[in-house]
Amino acid sequence: MQAIKDFKHLKSYTKIIEKKLFDDLWELIYKPMFKILNLKAENEKDVLLEAIKSGEIYLTSEGFKAKDKFSNAVSKALIDLGAKYDRYFQTFRLEEIPGYILKVIEAGKKKAQGKLNQINDFLADVQYNLNTIVETMVFDNEVITVLDDVKGQIQKNVKRLNVIVPELTAEQKKQIAENYTNNMQFYIKKWAVKDIAEMREKVQKAVLEGYREDEVQEMLQKEFKIGADKAKFLAQNETSIMLAELKKTVYTDMGYEYFIWNTILDGKERELHADLNGKIFRFDEPPIIDARTGQRGLPGETYNCRCGLIPINLDDNPFFDAGDIKRYRELKNYNGIMKTVA
Repeated sequence: MQAIKDFKHLKSYTKIIEKKLFDDLWELIYKPMFKILNLKAENEKDVLLEAIKSGEIYLTSEGFKAKDKFSNAVSKALIDLGAKYDRYFQTFRLEEIPGYILKVIEAGKKKAQGKLNQINDFLADVQYNLNTIVETMVFDNEVITVLDDVKGQIQKNVKRLNVIVPELTAEQKKQIAENYTNNMQFYIKKWAVKDIAEMREKVQKAVLEGYREDEVQEMLQKEFKIGADKAKFLAQNETSIMLAELKKTVYTDMGYEYFIWNTILDGKERELHADLNGKIFRFDEPPIIDARTGQRGLPGETYNCRCGLIPINLDDNPFFDAGDIKRYRELKNYNGIMKTVA
């Protein structure tokens, strides 16, 4: 039995999982908070009051400031009240602000505080019900889509060889999908517990210190970006681990007991993994892949590992010694074997 080309961990696999996780996080946690903040202001005939209520402009110690820029209508309304534009602070200053405007500003502050309280209450509910929320995040369909595509890759890679690709049963697919979901849920809970608690602290601080709505929204947008980045990392990591285990199952069922470790040598690789490059191991006796923990595993089974493998069978290649590729590289028929791999 000859060495065969390994199937690839395509970016699309991670994207499928990442999108599902991203969508779940958005719908269950972040979207409700942004919905609270995006309540529209009531229709207001006075253009200046409408701008204040909507948050288009707000009052600072230097005068009225625009969230983005002053519209012509708002600028005219302020000038009509006697305001003067300060180019340095980019604000309109009024010597005396009319009482009715101060009332609207005060009402707006109370409304903003009410929204922050709503967000705080929502986050408290999320924190309390986190286990239940995370358990609704299931990845069965996405995992099965990946498994079916991998099967197509393997069949293409062995098309010219006398090799039978084992068929995963519906039960095996279901078990792999369940394991994947369980692992994902475990790690989502692990970082969400900390992140939700920190977000609550920030919102509570905003309530106490009287933050403006736009400042809170900006803060939540940053938190959302952090959450999305973590979702991306988690999707990449867990999908790599799943595919590594899948390789072990499929290739050993095909009759391959050994594999050649294949490291991407681009200066970003771990020193340990650089040392493993080109060496041969049994699927059921993998090498140490994390020097710190002593963890043993296949390529892709530790965080951010980009290594791959080439399945081989030593029975057909008696000059191979497990764990030692030196003679393998020196042999003249090395190129002939690798043509099958390429």
